[in-house]
Amino acid sequence: MKANKIINGLTLLLIGIILLANTLNILEWSVWSNIIKLWPLLLVSWGISLILREKSLSFLGPLIIFLGIILGVVASYMGIGLEGEMVREVKTLSREIVVEVEKAPEIETPSETEVTPETESTQQVEISPEVKEYSKIEKASIKLKFDVGTLNIDESTPLLYECISHYRYKEFEPFEKYSTTEKEANILIYHSSVKGNSRNPKNKWQLKLNNQLIYDLNIETGAVNMDCNLSGFKVEKLYIESGASNINLVIPKYNSKIIIDTGVSNIDIAIPRNVGTTVNIDSGIAIKDLDDFIKRDSMYISNNYNESEFKTEIEIDCGVSNIDIDYIDIP
Repeated sequence: MKANKIINGLTLLLIGIILLANTLNILEWSVWSNIIKLWPLLLVSWGISLILREKSLSFLGPLIIFLGIILGVVASYMGIGLEGEMVREVKTLSREIVVEVEKAPEIETPSETEVTPETESTQQVEISPEVKEYSKIEKASIKLKFDVGTLNIDESTPLLYECISHYRYKEFEPFEKYSTTEKEANILIYHSSVKGNSRNPKNKWQLKLNNQLIYDLNIETGAVNMDCNLSGFKVEKLYIESGASNINLVIPKYNSKIIIDTGVSNIDIAIPRNVGTTVNIDSGIAIKDLDDFIKRDSMYISNNYNESEFKTEIEIDCGVSNIDIDYIDIP
């Protein structure tokens, strides 16, 4: 009986903790959906309690309820539906480099010839068949908008771009808005608004670029773990706006401008040795480690700036951050 009282007390305590976590957005309210799916355990617990009534193992009935609640919480936290499958999907968005251009059919008029009364007739106007024309994209602006997750950029593609998304919740499913103007493409990749605080969403995006094209990249996120090696791509502009972030970035071997606007962050930037760099940092509290740089007024200038093949301008606006910028050897 004493064990029963302890387990019943722990069960009530556990339910109270779950409700508190719900109200503080630590756990989603959907956790109760998983717990309710375990309702047959009530019958199992009741049956065991009747069989083992007033015996030393009678505590097993309440214990099953207690463990069932824990199982429902753990499954919800890990994104597992209790139907037995992981709620996880993969979606790929992509575009071709060559796009079809609309062209109106050409109207051909017959040449003027002498017309006699005997042969006079209505002249036919010939319309040439519609001919499809194609234009090759030379530059693309890509904007990524997502609340939280992981972003990886390092692999190339023969296409205009590829975005491979692994997501646990349906609300993180990515969508695309696409438009072209002459030889430039504008791409927005985003997901629906996220309700509440999705705990441990496992939202992973991989963006593949074409190493022959010029890109402007714009990344807007609430919290991100970013690993981007741009050394093999022609990225002209890179803008990163994030709340909390962990950024590992390799600068492109190309003339570029990079703007990073974050709150609490860890920023690790690697620069190829043939790229000259200027760095401006506007921070609240920041630990800075900039080897191979000299400071002039408020600007850091790399020692190789004047003789470098490419030039990059970096601007960092951050709150509490750790900033490490180094030069590395890249083939």
